[in-house]
Amino acid sequence: MKSSYSAHRSFSPQAFTEWAIVAMIVGLFLSRALLSVSIGVFFLLAPIRLGFRTWLTMAIRDRLVWILGLLWLLPVISGLWSDNLNAWSDVIRIKLPLLLLPMGWVGLSLNRSSYQRIGWTLTILTCIGAIVSVAPMFWDGLSVQRDYLRGGSLITPLENDRVRFSWLIVALLFWMEMQWRTVSSRGRWIVGILAFLFMLYLHVLAVRIGLLCFYLLAFFWIVRIFSNPSMRKWILPVFILLVSLPLLMYQILPTFRARVDYIRYDWSYTFSGKYLPGGNDAIRMQSLQASKNVIDEHSVYGVGFGDIRSKIDSAYQKIDPNRSAADRIYPANEWAVYGVGMGWIGIIAFSGLMIWLFFYSSIDPFRWRSWVLATILSFVTDIGLEVQYGVFLVPFLLLFFHSSDRIKKQEIRS
Repeated sequence: MKSSYSAHRSFSPQAFTEWAIVAMIVGLFLSRALLSVSIGVFFLLAPIRLGFRTWLTMAIRDRLVWILGLLWLLPVISGLWSDNLNAWSDVIRIKLPLLLLPMGWVGLSLNRSSYQRIGWTLTILTCIGAIVSVAPMFWDGLSVQRDYLRGGSLITPLENDRVRFSWLIVALLFWMEMQWRTVSSRGRWIVGILAFLFMLYLHVLAVRIGLLCFYLLAFFWIVRIFSNPSMRKWILPVFILLVSLPLLMYQILPTFRARVDYIRYDWSYTFSGKYLPGGNDAIRMQSLQASKNVIDEHSVYGVGFGDIRSKIDSAYQKIDPNRSAADRIYPANEWAVYGVGMGWIGIIAFSGLMIWLFFYSSIDPFRWRSWVLATILSFVTDIGLEVQYGVFLVPFLLLFFHSSDRIKKQEIRS
């Protein structure tokens, strides 16, 4: 009788939901198809867990469903005036996790052990990915350094999406800080060593959005720790250490030094308004100029998400007809994307959703707002909601951190 009960429990919808989350994480590293299928399964398990009526009622009342879901719904509405419906449907398909993940997370009541398993699965796979990524430095370090001086980088997991991979590592550092107080003394050694290695890898990889978010969250962590009066005597040396860290990394890490030197070279073009073929920041700034031109011509409701690429190409043709196709990039931040796609309606709506996300109710407001700020910062310099890995990681990490904070607070109260 006992074994029968255990078997039933092992194959319950709740257990399947945890396995679906683990499958998403595995798919993140190994297979886009597995990632897409597991997101769909995760979504379909929600009404099975709760019953359709209860699930729908809870979803309608969940503000995070509305915030993330509207980020998907705005492009859907733009289909009414998009000429290229094939491109529009691709955008809607890529952004679908913004709706499916929060809808699937509704009423999810995993325990602390489940969240620990999920978190450590993500950490272990990320650690393996970082080791594989950095391995070429040990047998061909000079070639890697030369690539960095030309704006290149190490090959990373997530199909070489180094921006999303670096941001994922920052998220795991954020999560491991949360684990520090709950693990044993031996566990703290493991957490500390992994955190140090991840921090070192961030500087070796030297992707700016990852480093910016890392230092932002490190600053917030210092503010929180040293708000305790007994810790204030340490605030100056720790702050000096944080400020000195990038200077130290510049001296000891060739790739970090090469990245900084390349950025300085790239910025010389950016600030002079010149075009640097194959560059980075200068091209990004000019993509924003092209976006502004399109928004000025279609200021009220934009061109529709299906026509962003074609209209931006037309704007580039006016700005610089000789620009190579590879350098005619998509708008370089999310406000520009929503502005081109939906005009000032899109810009205002996107800004409102970011503000709503920042003030979304949380059991630990400081932690929540710290991560939301790191998320918003990534939208300023990149288009994380326009690519499959980003559009998965953004809602997944927000939902995961919000739920983990809730579990942690419940345990403290009990």
